[in-house]
Amino acid sequence: MDRKWILVSVATLLVFTFYWGSKEMAHQWLTQQAQNNAQQSLLNAIGEMRHALRRFYHLPYLINNNPDAVALVVGRLDQSDDIDQALSQLDKAANTEGWYLLSDEGQLVASSIAGDHISNADLQTIVADIHRLGEGTSLVLKTKGERPFYYLSAPIFEHLAIVGIVVVQLDLRLLTDQWLTSSDVILLRDPNGKFFLSSSDTYSADWLNDAESRINITEKTLLQGESLTLWDMDNKRYFSQTIRLDDVKWLLTYLSPTTPVDRTSTTIGLSASMFFLLLFLIGVIGYQRHQKQLSQQRIQALIKESEQKLNQMINKTQVGLLLLNEQGNIVDINAMAIQQFAIEDASFAEINLRQLFKKNDDTQSPLFPESTRFPESPNSIDNRIEEMSAVEKVAVRQDQSAFPVLFSLTSFPFHGTQYYLATVLDISKRKKAEHALNEANMQLAQRVEERTSELREAQASLIASSKMAALGRMSSAIVHELNQPLTGLRTLTTSNALLSERGEMAMVAANNDLIETLIDRMVDMATQLKTFAYNKPERLHAVSFTEGLQEVLRIYQQQLLEIDVRVRIPSGLPKIQAEEQRLRQVLGNLVSNAIDALEHTPQPRITISVVPTETSLEVKISDNGCGIDGEALSTIFEPFTTNKKIGKGLGLGLSIVANNMRDIGGDIQANINQKGGMTFVLGFALVTPK
Repeated sequence: MDRKWILVSVATLLVFTFYWGSKEMAHQWLTQQAQNNAQQSLLNAIGEMRHALRRFYHLPYLINNNPDAVALVVGRLDQSDDIDQALSQLDKAANTEGWYLLSDEGQLVASSIAGDHISNADLQTIVADIHRLGEGTSLVLKTKGERPFYYLSAPIFEHLAIVGIVVVQLDLRLLTDQWLTSSDVILLRDPNGKFFLSSSDTYSADWLNDAESRINITEKTLLQGESLTLWDMDNKRYFSQTIRLDDVKWLLTYLSPTTPVDRTSTTIGLSASMFFLLLFLIGVIGYQRHQKQLSQQRIQALIKESEQKLNQMINKTQVGLLLLNEQGNIVDINAMAIQQFAIEDASFAEINLRQLFKKNDDTQSPLFPESTRFPESPNSIDNRIEEMSAVEKVAVRQDQSAFPVLFSLTSFPFHGTQYYLATVLDISKRKKAEHALNEANMQLAQRVEERTSELREAQASLIASSKMAALGRMSSAIVHELNQPLTGLRTLTTSNALLSERGEMAMVAANNDLIETLIDRMVDMATQLKTFAYNKPERLHAVSFTEGLQEVLRIYQQQLLEIDVRVRIPSGLPKIQAEEQRLRQVLGNLVSNAIDALEHTPQPRITISVVPTETSLEVKISDNGCGIDGEALSTIFEPFTTNKKIGKGLGLGLSIVANNMRDIGGDIQANINQKGGMTFVLGFALVTPK
């Protein structure tokens, strides 16, 4: 791996480690401070709440000893108007939500407000607490969707017996007015664990009771060993502190958000990591500067060493090197160029490049065309030297002797000055070798031409011999086939002359029938030869294969009577591209050959199957006849090839079939069946829809 990337990886790892460590330490410290602040805020909230409630505790006792109130609850006073008015005045003066005067069983006797603002269930709970405790009590009641109410009650005694109850109703939301100054949340729960008051509009008491399952409470221990409680509500996290208020038996939970701590700790971590990264970069830069100084020293040493090696390479190379200025004068030259041009070491600075090459060279192009001359001044830009690469030129030594070279010229800018580097390679030996090779090539070309002429003459003689051989085979076959019927004709005509003299006309008629038979055989032979010479059809058209096969089978119906013929053709067969006469000739010859092959076969069988594809039609014509030898399969479609007896044919049938298939754009293959007989596979092109 590159050293740079290793350094970046190490720096990234260190920065991340420093960031995480500083962030965690800051988070621990800030969390501890937040806990301390929250504890103080919790104590302040408890003090404010108790102070707010304490001023209401004495209110029920303002009326429980009133004689009119006692008389009213025991039934000695019929009218409650004065008591209602008194309760109403006390309600307004104390800023409460209602004053109620109850009997000892909880019936409402008098009230500061019209209507029922306290439910029967709440009344029964208050009455039960008064009778159970026998003294004043307080109670918090909260109904979903309603405000939380705080009830202060005191018993009314007569002769040490409870004869009535005074109830003062308070709206506990008066406590939240003091808690809405910060983002912290204060929650109050009754002894049963149900929330009845919240300082947050987002997390109301009803929401907390309904979403109790969505409140995730976790415990965490700080590095100092102190444990803290975290509440996760609605994707927000809070530090939690809960305390039980024994005087009212409430659970008070103080929630402070963790966001400020997280944000501050992240900021501290980033700041610390950036400071560390700055220190790290300063150290890296100092280290790199030191390494750069060392590298420069090493580079200077390497440059000197390279210059020495380069000078040795330039002086030892077998190629002449010349460094030229913009005027074409030699600025520097290596030892090989000095040796090639026979230049004295001290005189090369006075030589121009043009002086080293032949001026009037008829066999080579000029070194510098007229449009690419050296400029007269170094500042000229219009007439630059044309760069060259491996151009053959004729060089001239100081003693005016010429030699061929391979010349290259390229620009060589150096420190703002334009130079040119010329390479000169002596190719005298190569030119001699090329001259010898050209002479050898000319001799070889002459010999090849002579040999080619001899081969052409031999080829023409061989073709003529092949034609004569083929003509001889054809003549021999024709003569052989025609000789027998001609001999029979001579014999029969001679016999007819004798029979006519004798008057045996019946025998003459029989001989005439034989003569017609022999003439028909000779006509068939001539027809085969004529068909073999047919030209390719000019145009193919759509032909029904099914109709052509049906016609052929009708023609050979008599010969097929004793043969099991099986035809498998699918319905809706598409038409093929062919010529009707040639298709019938192909099918007729194959069926005729199959009939001849089945002459001595028990249970003879011919199978014709057709399989159409997307672009062609495949036809298989198979028999279980005598077949042929495997050696004859390669020449089965050649003319005059047959295994029939003399007088049965010229051996042109399958050759005609192959020619016809080629002319109509099809193909044919011959296969030998494993169980005897032959199978011919024909391929026809389907008609392309327009």
